Amino acid sequence: MKFEATYYDGVHPVGKLVTILVSDNGKTNFIGPEVSYSCHWQDLNVSSQLGNTVRSLQLPNGAKCEADAHQQINQLEDRYSRSVISQYVHGLESRWHYVLLAAVIVAGFTWGMIVHGIPSLAKTVAHALPVSVDEKLTEGTLSILDERILSASDLDEETKLRLQNKFAVMVENSQDEHNYQLLFRQGVGANAFALPSGHIVVTDELVDIADHDDEVLAVLAHEIGHVVHEHGLRSVLQSSAVALLLTAVTGDIGSTSGFAAAMPIILLETNYSRKFELEADRYALDYMLAHNMDTNHFATILQKITGQDDEEHEDDVFAYLSTHPATQERIQPFIDNRLSK
Repeated sequence: MKFEATYYDGVHPVGKLVTILVSDNGKTNFIGPEVSYSCHWQDLNVSSQLGNTVRSLQLPNGAKCEADAHQQINQLEDRYSRSVISQYVHGLESRWHYVLLAAVIVAGFTWGMIVHGIPSLAKTVAHALPVSVDEKLTEGTLSILDERILSASDLDEETKLRLQNKFAVMVENSQDEHNYQLLFRQGVGANAFALPSGHIVVTDELVDIADHDDEVLAVLAHEIGHVVHEHGLRSVLQSSAVALLLTAVTGDIGSTSGFAAAMPIILLETNYSRKFELEADRYALDYMLAHNMDTNHFATILQKITGQDDEEHEDDVFAYLSTHPATQERIQPFIDNRLSK
């Protein structure tokens, strides 16, 4: 059997046209201008066929040949080298419906990993890491926030002390190991957010729009829910699959970079998923019911915070596809539980 190929000696960039002659015993001769080389076909490293692209034949002397004689090469591979598995794979690659099926399977697997696999792994890793990791991450995050975004609170000391005492009662029987502290800042509007360590920041603007301390406490219960379920750390982990895998393998979040830098963005953009927000809402609702708090306080303060921004989209058919739950969806359980009392 013979076919033509382009020979590259590994030294000069220009190839030379050669004829490849293969005898019945597998001896392979490469013959061309200034080329005369022999080896056995089994000594060649032959690339798999991919469509009609040229095949590469790596020679034992470091040279290589490129050829598009797929029929001859496949026959030689079947006779001397190619395994049953390779033949089977090539058969699958040669049929478009199998290629399409493979593409669908890969797409389905990728979607499953994004929707279920990565969040599940992030949850496992976040809960497995020690609280010291949360504290280290919080330290860097709070420094960035105070330096670039937030400013000192102007609330009077009496108001601060009153809310801090009520917050202390909320967390005194906490079953987790987080170091809960209530911090006051201003500069980002009526807002509150939880840092991974349990430090919860509430703004002056939020306190100012509240007509009752229980409205603020309802928001704080929601933020405690984020801490308990490790939503902040899980969000950062989910945002970087590579960092997540490294942390899962090494158990060391310090081996990756960018976590502290990403956390302020996630916190201030309230970039939590629909699932995370509703999970934290559920925690707040359970707390309020367990402590005989009027659940309408949560509905009231949330409506004040969000204003009328959601109204145009509350009845939109695409609201369900939003990653962030609409205000009405969030407050309805609190209203329903108040009415059921």
